[in-house]
Amino acid sequence: MTERPPTTALLACDLDGTLIADDGSPAPGIVSALADLDARGARLVVCTGRPLHGAAKAVVVLRADPVAFVCYHGALVVDATAGEWLRHLTIPAQTVSGVVRVAHGLGLSVTLYEGDERRDLAAATGAAQLDSCAFAGITRVVLSGDAHRLATASAALRASWRRTVRLEPAGGGTVAILPAAADKGEGLRLVASHLGVPGQRIVACGDAAADESLLLAAAVRIAVGAAPATLRAAAQLVVSQADLAEALRRAVASFD
Repeated sequence: MTERPPTTALLACDLDGTLIADDGSPAPGIVSALADLDARGARLVVCTGRPLHGAAKAVVVLRADPVAFVCYHGALVVDATAGEWLRHLTIPAQTVSGVVRVAHGLGLSVTLYEGDERRDLAAATGAAQLDSCAFAGITRVVLSGDAHRLATASAALRASWRRTVRLEPAGGGTVAILPAAADKGEGLRLVASHLGVPGQRIVACGDAAADESLLLAAAVRIAVGAAPATLRAAAQLVVSQADLAEALRRAVASFD
């Protein structure tokens, strides 16, 4: 077996809308590009809003072997090689209890994520009926249901807990609540420090507003597809998803 070369650069990439198309398939040419760049020492760091198991499932589609996962928009950072959790942020139990109370009061469904474990909370089970320990160690809360009620809940949560949580649209009529300090850019910096890779040798790419801090933590910053204006402003290069593979190749070549 050919020995894997040492890590000399990082490719910090978002998944959905960036490496992965809307139909779940890899972006054009991205599988071969990631393999070729890995052979040159440019390692993939998956940076996503997904939980760890969802990110790992996507990597199978990409046929990639990442060195790290930055999940839940930076709330969970994992060394993929050693299986070591480098960072795990949680939402205060009292805040989770309040979120559940608001959501159930509006008839919304609630899903709790404790690390990488998922737990659906029955609508009939109010926050007051659960012991406080039931809400300890929660990394993400996902609310789903009627769009108007989700908007009402989001406004109430921002007003009450804006200092302890951040809200992110999760698609498909859902809203994700995360620890306020969750940040893709900070997660990437932690990975880079852990692996000893300088910021001058990091490429980052993404397609959504949540990827802005990710791009700002890299030397080469790429916005993909119909990225919002804030992300385009942070980027040095804006490319279509079809052109991303070649853009990554050129970015890594610029380090030589």
